[in-house]
Amino acid sequence: MKTDKIAYIYISACILLFISMTTLGQKIYIDENTSYWYNTTSDLHIDHNLFVDENTIHLLLEINFNNQKIYDNYHYSYELHESYHTLDIKSTDTIDIQEHIVAIKANKIFVQLSLPYEDKIDIAIMRLTDKKTGIDYVYDIPLIKNYNFSSEGLVFYEQDSITPHLQNFAGINQRLMLKSINPYPGPVYCFYYNHNFDEAVPPMVIESQRAGRQLNIDSLFSVSINEPISFSKEGLYFFQKDSSSANGIAIRIQDKYFPLAKTFDAVLDPLIYISTRSETEKIRSASNPRQAFEEYWIDMVKIPNLATSTVRQYYDRVAAANYLFTTFEEGWKSDMGLVYIVYGPPNDVYKSEEIIDWVYNQDLSMPNIRFSFYKVKNVFTDYHYTLLRKKSYDKNWFKSVELWRDGKK
Repeated sequence: MKTDKIAYIYISACILLFISMTTLGQKIYIDENTSYWYNTTSDLHIDHNLFVDENTIHLLLEINFNNQKIYDNYHYSYELHESYHTLDIKSTDTIDIQEHIVAIKANKIFVQLSLPYEDKIDIAIMRLTDKKTGIDYVYDIPLIKNYNFSSEGLVFYEQDSITPHLQNFAGINQRLMLKSINPYPGPVYCFYYNHNFDEAVPPMVIESQRAGRQLNIDSLFSVSINEPISFSKEGLYFFQKDSSSANGIAIRIQDKYFPLAKTFDAVLDPLIYISTRSETEKIRSASNPRQAFEEYWIDMVKIPNLATSTVRQYYDRVAAANYLFTTFEEGWKSDMGLVYIVYGPPNDVYKSEEIIDWVYNQDLSMPNIRFSFYKVKNVFTDYHYTLLRKKSYDKNWFKSVELWRDGKK
């Protein structure tokens, strides 16, 4: 077993970046606005686990209902398409959701589906239609094998062994269980990385030579299928059936409050997006950091009540970014997390295989702006996107940061 086999994984320059500038002019199949998936107050939120074998799409879904919605408020169907760029539906059917529910927890249902698969299918669409309003919620699941590494059928479950754990993060000392969709006797190898990933840089900072630091394996151990596991250290854990491959499933372990920011570091670190490094270091090194943090906001915003509401709004954004975008790194550190914290949920979202476009509509304080995120193939997640940075973002970005610092966001 080679302990350096995954050392290349995080270095974005060494991972295939699926960017084709010609795709900017291609038709995007998901041509309706799907911004609701990026708003934590919308009616629905979905997470999933995917495993594709020769002729079956094995799909686990966690569907989270907000605003007093319940699963019976919706019609459910699926569509299988050849690509994002064609309307040709290869297969479609309605879903009797009650037949596929494997667990219910609070306002969430967990659904297990087996859909037919063939080589020319590149995208699965889950369509949830509100029975009262007729509004469709379209959730796309890319199936392009060359764009993703396989989970090899590994899935995390809660300790009860019934409820899937489909979020990419868990709390320290939280007990989970690893299962396999396809029969597998074990063992499963786990690589642990105690690595502090860098925060994202502003969207106008173009650093072509920048690459992630070496990702070293801190420990290696094995676990058994269907046996409880607990994690005593924060960091990144990557599980594999075959340690010589690049396939597997990852989970990030954080403090017990995550995705909320409640520890000192979790509160102070994301402040870098609207502050200078000297400002955050001054708070960190103060004899009373909590008092220095409060004084920082009051001195900056000037009005105490406004400073309090601005702090609350900022860290609501941080928590939402952690919830929505955490993969191998904390969500606030990702490119999407960066934009989300400073600008908020996008007004419009459009997708293709390679690109997710976020559009923020013009208002009295800011003009229209569009951010394009490009898919990067990453062994830890199927959803690693990097921002296409442009120097022309500078004025808009500085204006947005200024609004935060004035308490006007």
